Amino acid sequence: MKLTILGTGNAAVSECYNTCFVLSDKENISCGCGSGNRILKLLKDAGIELEDIHNIFVTHEHIDHVLGVIWLIRMIGQRMNQGKYEGDLRIYCHQELAEKIQTIASLTIQKKVCRHMGERIQFVKVESGEQREIMGCTVTFSILRPQKQNNLDLL
Repeated sequence: MKLTILGTGNAAVSECYNTCFVLSDKENISCGCGSGNRILKLLKDAGIELEDIHNIFVTHEHIDHVLGVIWLIRMIGQRMNQGKYEGDLRIYCHQELAEKIQTIASLTIQKKVCRHMGERIQFVKVESGEQREIMGCTVTFSILRPQKQNNLDLL
């Protein structure tokens, strides 16, 4: 198994990239995709083809962890339409985040790409502490949910 660090930092960095890495073996697993389309350049610079990414983990719903996922859905979905992507893309996250990502994607990405969501682009809903076998390894998920605020928290 190989670990490729694509970036380290925090949500507001401007000179480097947000925390993002890829674990690779026969498949690639992208974890914490970071913000925006810069994920595409970082993957290219690391020699990682979009066609090799089949699993994405999204730990929480902060924008610096979600926008890269939107770009990967768009670009991998386009490759699916062109017959250049084999297999399925699985996005691991909690239920509420899956709904939010799908909403953002459906509002910003062409329907001919979004039609793959629920079919070849699958949202695998997981909870903290849940374990799954992925790439021959047992993965234990740690999912972060934002705390719900009430009006008293704002005072």
